[in-house]
Amino acid sequence: AVVSTQSTGASAKSPKFRVKKNAPVHTRGINEIYVDTTQPFNQQLERAWRILDEGKLDHVLVHGIGPAIQRVINLALQIKLRGNGLFDVSATTHTVHLHDDLTPIDPHESQLITSQTRRNSSISIKIFRTLEPVS
Repeated sequence: AVVSTQSTGASAKSPKFRVKKNAPVHTRGINEIYVDTTQPFNQQLERAWRILDEGKLDHVLVHGIGPAIQRVINLALQIKLRGNGLFDVSATTHTVHLHDDLTPIDPHESQLITSQTRRNSSISIKIFRTLEPVS
């Protein structure tokens, strides 16, 4: 969760709030990877490769939001390149709704605790094994 400070209006008497950005809620399957910008890229790449290389599963789903979108695309293309035509990709984009908690900095205004919803772009890429090598 990321915490920052913001004012809710232009008035000098507007309360200032501490914003706690909550992580999105999602379920995780054994063949799903949620990419973020805090983990090393090579670690995420090797995890995806290991799932596909074991041969037990025919695809892996890689998800990312906001600044992680570029990493998700890069990861999928690296797997496709490393697979020498054995893997292909299919991408889907979405808009996700994220909920932030707003807490007043001034303890006398604790009754003003509220939340806000914001939108962010996301991507899901399915990396799947092909029947024949793709050129």
